[in-house]
Amino acid sequence: MGENLSREEVIRHYEEIIKKIKDVVSAKIITTPDGKISEIHVLANSNRNPKQIVRDIESALVATFGSEIDHKKISVAQLNKEEIFTAETRLRIDGLTVKKSKYNYEVSVVLRDAEDKLYEGRALGSGTFKYYLKLVAQATIDAIQQYVGRNFLITLEDINAFRIGEREAIAVLVSILTDWGEETFLGTTLFREDKGESVVVAVLNAVNRRISFLIKEKTD
Repeated sequence: MGENLSREEVIRHYEEIIKKIKDVVSAKIITTPDGKISEIHVLANSNRNPKQIVRDIESALVATFGSEIDHKKISVAQLNKEEIFTAETRLRIDGLTVKKSKYNYEVSVVLRDAEDKLYEGRALGSGTFKYYLKLVAQATIDAIQQYVGRNFLITLEDINAFRIGEREAIAVLVSILTDWGEETFLGTTLFREDKGESVVVAVLNAVNRRISFLIKEKTD
């Protein structure tokens, strides 16, 4: 690992290597004040025994960085197949309302959960089209925040439209702050006829699976 990398960059490299291991969904490393690894928290699906995943993490870190990690520092939380399916379908768009004045957009996004409960998020801001897409993302996150409660903080990091082949698409970068630390997720989708709804879908693609696990973890 290069000497010029900061401690945070080194840890991110470790996390990225762990995320590439089969069946691992996400990973978060906790360090001591002097930068030593104290805990490794991993979210994985249930296809393999967690002990095998722990061994794979140990092997990957030794092979890539020459770093031996005590297996007792590694914890693996697993989602069963039903939970993964539920996570992917937990929240869905129910409605998008846009009011445009001379200088501003007022956006309302309504999401529906698996029990048909509704959550409405709102955002108000500048009337440019680029900022409109950002407002839709912010309103969507506001609705999601109402769904998960205040135990987790969800924020919009960035949003970008781009072309792939002959199609237009949208990418949304979202961060979730929990007791484990900060995790960042990317959601993408092809633009539909309603570009605002496409932004909602991209945000949900970014966070749906993770918030399902957080809700389960909070209620256990």
